[in-house]
Amino acid sequence: MVKLDRQSVSRKTIIPWYDSEAVYLVLIILLFFVFIFGYIGLTLTRETSVYQSHSWIPILLMAASGAIILSITIRLIRRYIARRFP
Repeated sequence: MVKLDRQSVSRKTIIPWYDSEAVYLVLIILLFFVFIFGYIGLTLTRETSVYQSHSWIPILLMAASGAIILSITIRLIRRYIARRFP
Protein backbone atom coordinates (compact mmCIF):
# COMPACT_ATOMS: atom_id res chain seq x y z
CA MET A 1 0.00 0.00 0.00
CA VAL A 2 1.35 3.44 -0.95
CA LYS A 3 1.33 6.16 1.68
CA LEU A 4 0.05 9.58 0.76
CA ASP A 5 2.60 12.35 0.83
CA ARG A 6 1.12 15.03 3.08
CA GLN A 7 3.91 17.52 2.30
CA SER A 8 3.26 17.64 -1.44
CA VAL A 9 4.37 20.84 -3.14
CA SER A 10 1.55 20.77 -5.68
CA ARG A 11 -1.15 20.98 -3.03
CA LYS A 12 -2.96 24.29 -2.83
CA THR A 13 -4.12 25.64 0.47
CA ILE A 14 -7.88 25.52 0.83
CA ILE A 15 -9.32 28.95 1.50
CA PRO A 16 -12.71 28.95 3.25
CA TRP A 17 -15.56 30.71 1.44
CA TYR A 18 -15.67 33.54 3.98
CA ASP A 19 -11.99 34.32 3.33
CA SER A 20 -12.31 34.77 -0.43
CA GLU A 21 -11.81 37.93 -2.47
CA ALA A 22 -15.42 37.96 -3.66
CA VAL A 23 -16.81 37.97 -0.12
CA TYR A 24 -14.40 40.73 0.87
CA LEU A 25 -15.39 42.89 -2.09
CA VAL A 26 -19.11 42.46 -1.30
CA LEU A 27 -18.35 43.30 2.33
CA ILE A 28 -16.47 46.46 1.32
CA ILE A 29 -19.42 47.58 -0.82
CA LEU A 30 -21.93 46.94 1.98
CA LEU A 31 -19.75 48.72 4.55
CA PHE A 32 -19.41 51.67 2.18
CA PHE A 33 -23.20 52.01 2.28
CA VAL A 34 -23.08 51.82 6.09
CA PHE A 35 -20.47 54.59 6.05
CA ILE A 36 -22.69 56.75 3.82
CA PHE A 37 -25.65 56.03 6.13
CA GLY A 38 -23.58 57.22 9.09
CA TYR A 39 -22.55 60.36 7.20
CA ILE A 40 -26.17 61.17 6.40
CA GLY A 41 -27.06 60.61 10.05
CA LEU A 42 -24.24 62.91 11.12
CA THR A 43 -25.41 65.72 8.85
CA LEU A 44 -28.97 65.33 10.13
CA THR A 45 -27.90 65.39 13.79
CA ARG A 46 -25.90 68.55 13.21
CA GLU A 47 -28.85 70.27 11.50
CA THR A 48 -31.40 69.33 14.18
CA SER A 49 -30.67 70.92 17.55
CA VAL A 50 -32.63 68.28 19.47
CA TYR A 51 -30.41 65.45 18.23
CA GLN A 52 -27.00 67.16 18.46
CA SER A 53 -26.20 65.31 21.68
CA HIS A 54 -26.62 62.01 19.81
CA SER A 55 -24.09 62.76 17.08
CA TRP A 56 -21.69 60.21 18.60
CA ILE A 57 -23.77 57.36 17.18
CA PRO A 58 -23.23 58.15 13.48
CA ILE A 59 -19.59 59.03 14.21
CA LEU A 60 -19.12 55.62 15.83
CA LEU A 61 -20.86 53.95 12.90
CA MET A 62 -18.63 55.75 10.41
CA ALA A 63 -15.47 54.98 12.37
CA ALA A 64 -16.29 51.30 12.74
CA SER A 65 -17.19 50.78 9.09
CA GLY A 66 -14.18 52.82 7.95
CA ALA A 67 -11.82 50.79 10.13
CA ILE A 68 -13.21 47.51 8.82
CA ILE A 69 -12.98 48.72 5.21
CA LEU A 70 -9.36 49.73 5.81
CA SER A 71 -8.56 46.38 7.44
CA ILE A 72 -10.09 44.38 4.60
CA THR A 73 -8.34 46.52 1.98
CA ILE A 74 -4.96 45.98 3.65
CA ARG A 75 -5.63 42.23 3.81
CA LEU A 76 -6.52 42.13 0.10
CA ILE A 77 -3.42 44.14 -0.85
CA ARG A 78 -1.16 41.84 1.18
CA ARG A 79 -2.76 38.79 -0.40
CA TYR A 80 -2.32 40.26 -3.89
CA ILE A 81 1.34 41.08 -3.25
CA ALA A 82 2.03 37.62 -1.81
CA ARG A 83 0.45 35.97 -4.83
CA ARG A 84 2.00 38.31 -7.41
CA PHE A 85 5.55 38.34 -6.00
CA PRO A 86 6.28 34.98 -4.35
